[in-house]
Amino acid sequence: MVRITYICRQKEHYLTKNKIMKRFLMTICAAVLSLGMFAQDYYYSNESEAEGGDWAIGLGLDLGFGAGATNFGIQVPRLQYYIASRVRAELAFNYFFKSKEVSDWDIDLDIHPYVLPMKYGLHVYPVVGIALWHRHFHFDDTGKFRVGANVGVGFQYDITPNIAANLQYKYMITNDYGHSVFNIGIAYRF
Repeated sequence: MVRITYICRQKEHYLTKNKIMKRFLMTICAAVLSLGMFAQDYYYSNESEAEGGDWAIGLGLDLGFGAGATNFGIQVPRLQYYIASRVRAELAFNYFFKSKEVSDWDIDLDIHPYVLPMKYGLHVYPVVGIALWHRHFHFDDTGKFRVGANVGVGFQYDITPNIAANLQYKYMITNDYGHSVFNIGIAYRF
């Protein structure tokens, strides 16, 4: 009886935490979309295009699922370096909060081999890279490292010449697990 009560309390706590995270994500999405609405008069021009040697720094929110757990997380920081105007490298640290007694973090080194400009400041790009992934099991206080490969696709919207919002999906492949991550973020290019 005590075990059932404990499980029910855990489920209630998880549902409450899940609702808070959903509301938080919706608020962030609304903020990013409202920035886009204020920037409707801004159109992509060649003067604002990234050049080789440019840097960008950003942050984001993550939703990771697979390998037995669904976790919300943060991406702080995201560092991008433009190797050429349409080719960039990205280094990111992602931390996923505890869910079902499991938490994760990973460090990604990705390449966006061709950032394809479309109309009105919208870009699409493929994602390929490597990742160091750590999964921590809280119930017995153990952890496990994995090295994997990242593949995915991303969309970027230039809000201003130096500020961009992105939506990205990538799948991390390891020898025994797969992990999908959706990310929404914002970056400042300098």
